[in-house]
Parts: sequence; C-alpha cells; structure tokens
Amino acid sequence: GAESDSCTASILTLIEMLKSVAEAQAMKVATYPADPRLSPLLAKTLVWFFGRWGPAYILPSSDEYRENAGGIVSAYSTPETAQPVVSFCTTLCLLYFCHWPQEKEVQDESTSLLLALAKKGGFVRLLMVNSPSFEKIAALHSVCASLRHNASPPEIAAAMSAIGGDLSMDVVRGYQRLPYDDRARVLTALLVACSEMQNEKANAMLNGCMKAVEAPFSTLVQALGNKQANSRDINVQESACLSILLYGGIVLASEMSEPERIPHFITPSLPYLSGLMTFYAEDLTICEGLLKLFRDYAEQYIAMMTRGQCIDLFTASASLLKHYSEHHCKNRVVQKRSAAVEEEFEEEQKYNDVMCAIQLLIYLGTKDFTNLCNVATSSSNGVETTQITDVIFFGLQQILPLMSQGLLQFPTLCQHYFSLVGFMVETYPEKLCALPFDLFNSLLDSLLFGMSHLDPLVSKSSLQGLASLAKEHLKTRALATHLSTKSDIFENCTFRLIQEVVFQPIIWDRLEPAGMALLPLAAIDVQKFIGMVNAISQQLGSDDKQRRLHTAFEKLIKPDMLAKVAAEGREGRVVRVQFKNDFDVFVRDVQSFLIVK
Repeated sequence: GAESDSCTASILTLIEMLKSVAEAQAMKVATYPADPRLSPLLAKTLVWFFGRWGPAYILPSSDEYRENAGGIVSAYSTPETAQPVVSFCTTLCLLYFCHWPQEKEVQDESTSLLLALAKKGGFVRLLMVNSPSFEKIAALHSVCASLRHNASPPEIAAAMSAIGGDLSMDVVRGYQRLPYDDRARVLTALLVACSEMQNEKANAMLNGCMKAVEAPFSTLVQALGNKQANSRDINVQESACLSILLYGGIVLASEMSEPERIPHFITPSLPYLSGLMTFYAEDLTICEGLLKLFRDYAEQYIAMMTRGQCIDLFTASASLLKHYSEHHCKNRVVQKRSAAVEEEFEEEQKYNDVMCAIQLLIYLGTKDFTNLCNVATSSSNGVETTQITDVIFFGLQQILPLMSQGLLQFPTLCQHYFSLVGFMVETYPEKLCALPFDLFNSLLDSLLFGMSHLDPLVSKSSLQGLASLAKEHLKTRALATHLSTKSDIFENCTFRLIQEVVFQPIIWDRLEPAGMALLPLAAIDVQKFIGMVNAISQQLGSDDKQRRLHTAFEKLIKPDMLAKVAAEGREGRVVRVQFKNDFDVFVRDVQSFLIVK
C-alpha cells in the first residue's frame, strides 16, 4: 500500500544519505589524508554498515526472500540497479586502501566488505569485475605483489611499467604501504570475485593476480638458490615474508567458484615454500608464516585434492616440520607470567607457531588424507600410512617437552594438543608405548593433567588416551620395558583417576570415558587395584564410609568381567556395556556419601 511505499522511500533516502556521507568522507581522505578532523571511527562504522547491508540487499536471491517480496528487497534486485551500488562499495574500499593504509580497523572492514560481496554469488561477482574501481584494485595488487614497504622509486617504476595501466605513483605508493596481511586479505577477495570461469575478463584478472604472486617468488627462490641474494639481507627476508603471506591469501580463497584450481596452482610451489626453511629455519616469524600457510592449505583443500597433490603436500610438510622442530622445539623455555585474560591471550599468541604445527599434524593424520596418499599407481607406489604416522609422531615427540613445560596452561593450545594426542593414542597406541621413557612419561603426565581439565573435550581425549594405553598393555604387554624403569605407572594413573575425577563433582560431564579408562586399568593387576582401594578407604576415617566404599567397589569390580576386558568382538562389547551401567550406579552411590575436600 501507500504506507509501505512511503516506508520504502524513506529507507532508500536514508541509504542514499549514508552513501553521500561515506563518499564525502572518503574523498576528503583521498585529498587530505593527514587532516586530524577526519574520523577513522566514522569511516570504519560506515564501511561496517555497507558490509552488512550490501550482501543482504544487492541482488537478493529467492533462497533468502520470497519472490515478489517488493519494498526494499526489490530496490536493488536487478543488475541495472545493483551495479552502481557495487561500484560505490569497491570505490570506497579503493580509496581507503590507497589513502589510509595504516588505519587497521578501517582496512579490516574494507577487506571484509569486498569479501562479503564476492561471496554473494556469481551475479554479484560479475558486477564487481565490471567495476572500474575493482579493476584498479586488481591492478594495484599485481603491481605491488613484488614491492616491499621500503621499495625504492626505481623498483616501483619498474613494477608499474611491467603491469601497465593508468595507475598514478601516489596511488601505488599508498597501496604499497598496506600491511602485508591486509594485502593478503585483499587478494583473497579478488580471487573469490574473479572466479567465474565462463567470464573471460574474470579469468584474465584471476590469472593475473596469481601470476603476480608466483613470479616474484620464483625469482626470489632462484636468487637464493644461486646465492645471488643473501638470505640474511633484510630486504630479502621481507620479500620472503611478503610472498608467504600472499600465498596465504590465495589459500584462503576456498569459497571461490571451482576451488580445485587453487591446489593446481599451489602444488608446484610447495617444495620451494618448504625449502625456504633451508635459509630461514632460525627465523621464527618466517617459520610461523610457513606453518600457518601449510595448515590453512591442508584444512581448506584436503577434501578436494588429488592423490598426487596429497603426496606433494605430505612431502613438503614433512621437510617443513623437521626443520622447524630442530630449531624451535629443542631447548625452548616456556614461561607463563600473567593470569589476566587479555594478557594470557597475548602470551598464547607467542606460541602460535606451536599451535599451527599441532593443527598441521592433525590434518596430515586425517583418514581421507592417509587413504589418498596410500593408493599406488602404475607410476608411483604412493606413501605408506606408516610413513605419515612416523612424521606425525616425530612432530609430536618434538612438541611433547614444550607441552609439559607449561603450554598446557593456554586453553586453545591445550584443546588442539589433546585433539592430536587423543586421536593418535586411540589410533596408534603401540607407537606411543614404544616412545623413549622420558617422552612417554611426559605424554602420560599431560594425559593425567588433562583428565581433570575443566574443558570436557580435553578431559574426554585424555581419558580415552589412558584407556587406549591400558588396553594396549593388556593385549601385548607393550609397556613392560617402561614398567621396569617405573613399576607404579598404572597404580599412579588409577589412583589419580579415582581421586581427581571419579570422587569429584566434575565426574558428571566425563562419566563414560572415566569408566572406560578405569576398566582396563583395574584389569591390568586386580590384586594391586584391591590394595589401592583399601589404602584409599583407610583415608576416609569413618568406619561407615569405609564399609560403604568397599561394598560399592565389590559390586563394580567383578573378576570374571575383568578377565574379558581385552576380548574382541561381541564378548568385549558386552563387558564394556555392563561395566558402563555398573559404573554409573557406582558413581551415584559413592557421590551420595563421599565428599572429597
């Protein structure tokens, strides 16, 4: 009706007013970037608004709104009405990229706006490609992909002449000053927006953007290999950092159309990226950048890689992890100084390289990846699963001493560490049992720490790890050598499990894994287990509590059941189900009268 039309007109007027304010602010920034009266907060807020409004109302799809909805939904529902808005948004981003490159929050919102539009779908992507401002952003990326922040005027002029176009020196200098990680995010948005394969212009822009990253990296690698460049030269180091971050921007473009093109482009460069560790193994910044790149690549593309691409990733990752561990895991001291949440987060970021290494190991251990690598062809034998697990265990062995020193105090690191350890202990317990005693002891200490952790996922992984080690020893006596060094390994585990988990209020969110850990631990040596129960009961003081505790354990621990713990098939499953039910009754009974202070 008339009222609805009036409301729509008012909203459109308001949007046009916001566009006018944003345009006026951006034009002032382009003319007077140092004017203190111009507000970065206002710029950030306006770009934030368009980043949320644009993807919702530019060419809305029938999946998001019912057809013929009318009103504000139909205002920008055609290419003719949407093109000016898309061009406006890309121009806004361009101006801020080139004239306020050091305003971090403005850049965050600008790159987010570009990427949000690119993710909208094929029709919006084509509108972006047709925008002159978007073309200029792509040209700026191509010119600056090889330019460090301190590039000389002749270097800038040479890069500009190689690309051509109508870019001015001031605009290029402005984009060149963008932080490298912001340039990488712009590249991600460019690739997603240029990914419509049926459009020749988009294809040309996509290829140009990726070749602009590949060419200077190839030149750098060749210069380092021929010793024409000194790896310790600050300019060479900065060029390496820039290349790594831009490759990272390419990797994060997995939401593009036909993303299989990314592994096809990245795979030939993997050995050279990993090979940078030959020159920069001691540089933690470059190491962390490479680990993050490989981690993101594995996370985003494992599901779509071919067998050959998986093998190349494994080979390059193995080399990368070997160099990293040799220089950044041994003799590294971990200190945790602050209890404040914000400062704790900042401290955890100092160990982001360890986090990336753990996550990369997790992705290399996924079933899809190992299965693909394991396939043999007429031209290649593939990679044995044991080779992959050897690399993962090598990495785990290097990280274990760090985790025992104090990194388990950081929550995010702790979660990822136990995700890796839980998977490996459950899948390959025999390998962990064969670790040297000091490393095995560190692993066991971390599992005992994790079983009473407040995070239920951490505790579940730890308890499942304990259960797997105990079951492996029941079947194969795998820990006989370690028991000769420290005979009370299992008694200590069982005692701490009962005292720190089973008798505590935290038991309720980890009831089943705690029971499944206690069952094989008790079955290893029933007589020692009974003796330990007697020792625990004597600490209670009250005769009534001692009697009730003995009665509860007698109902729970049945010798005929423990004799079948290691059994496979149906017999083993029946025992576990019965013990699970009995353990639930046991915990409820014990918790009703026993309070551990």
